[in-house]
Amino acid sequence: MHETPAGMSRFSIASPLAGGAVHAVGSGLFHTLLPLKLVAEGHGPDAIGLVVGAEGAGFLLGCIGSMRLIRSVGEVRAYAALSAGSAALILSLGTDPHLAVFMAIQAVIGFSNAGQAVVIESWMNAMVANENRGRILTLYVLLLGLFYGLGQLLAINIDPAGDAMLMLTAAFYALALIPVTAVWVGEPQLHVPVGLKLFRTFRISPIGALACLMTGLISSTFASIGPLYGLELKLSQQTIVLLMAATQIGALFLQFPLGYLSDRADRRIMMLWLAAGLALICGVFLFAGPATPFWAFLVLFSIFGGISETFYPIGVAHANDRADSNEFVTLSSNLLLIWAFGGMVGPVIVTIGVAPFGTAIFFWYAIALAVLFAGFALWRRYSQPPAKARDAFVAYPQTSPMVYEWAPHDDTDNGKDAP
Repeated sequence: MHETPAGMSRFSIASPLAGGAVHAVGSGLFHTLLPLKLVAEGHGPDAIGLVVGAEGAGFLLGCIGSMRLIRSVGEVRAYAALSAGSAALILSLGTDPHLAVFMAIQAVIGFSNAGQAVVIESWMNAMVANENRGRILTLYVLLLGLFYGLGQLLAINIDPAGDAMLMLTAAFYALALIPVTAVWVGEPQLHVPVGLKLFRTFRISPIGALACLMTGLISSTFASIGPLYGLELKLSQQTIVLLMAATQIGALFLQFPLGYLSDRADRRIMMLWLAAGLALICGVFLFAGPATPFWAFLVLFSIFGGISETFYPIGVAHANDRADSNEFVTLSSNLLLIWAFGGMVGPVIVTIGVAPFGTAIFFWYAIALAVLFAGFALWRRYSQPPAKARDAFVAYPQTSPMVYEWAPHDDTDNGKDAP
């Protein structure tokens, strides 16, 4: 058990938490209005998928390679460069760039977002005493989710075709610099960059890896499809924004009780029922229409967000149940990369079908994935024995591989099954 590192107040942790929260406000505002902005500028659904997919590709590269950049210049300088660069790039979108340039800008922004999360989380690794890690991680997840939702709510009355959304997003990205650069702490040691061990990850826990992949393929894709679905039903911008915020709130709060239940049941059966529930909810979406009451849409969006996002942390928990304790960081980091890959390709695949088939194509796509996953979970349940020892469920944010460096986990071998 370690005390808070020397030379730091116990309140020092508030600085990186505040920086992450302010950045999340800008991200919530920007990502909620981005599809609406592209539509207002005359782009089709396929262009929206390419732009969102480009940001996902940049984030994936940032998870793998940003640590080298940070190590070369130091934490504070790297964060300042990434944050200021993101703000400038956001403002450059006001010039109505060509689609290829828009995609390149989004890719760099995705890389920067991953790098900034690496800085925030590596500092928390240096600041947080071992006995406080669980509470701080929960606080971190709640803060990011709540402030991202706050950013979404700020988008209610902002014209997506104007410059106000870009200026406000850039302002929040720049303001995130203030608390991070104001904190003092010795430069934390970044560990070796994430090693790509995807085949090993799938071999340890095929269903855990597929759960993370499905989260990226479905929930990340819905970030671009959800606003288009609202436009197709001729909902107002205010309604669309509130419904997308409901998705975020559902994702934030439903995963804790669902995760609690997963600690007391076979996680494979738990994920099987979640997949069945996801297919059912998507089926209800197919029958919803402009006459559907607002409260019903709120319930649908909230439950969809809660179920689709919960596959990721339960998948990570199940994979760690079956792995050796010394593989925790590498395994979990590779699961994040698998999630990011799903978030990169999902929007591109689905938005191609929106023009000919409408946004209903997304719900058929999600139903197909859920049914395939449920079948695989059922097969694994009866073909493989349960793990002998289990880690407790933890709500991990999909931010950077560094979160697994400081997240609480058991460093001792508790007799888990060999892979």
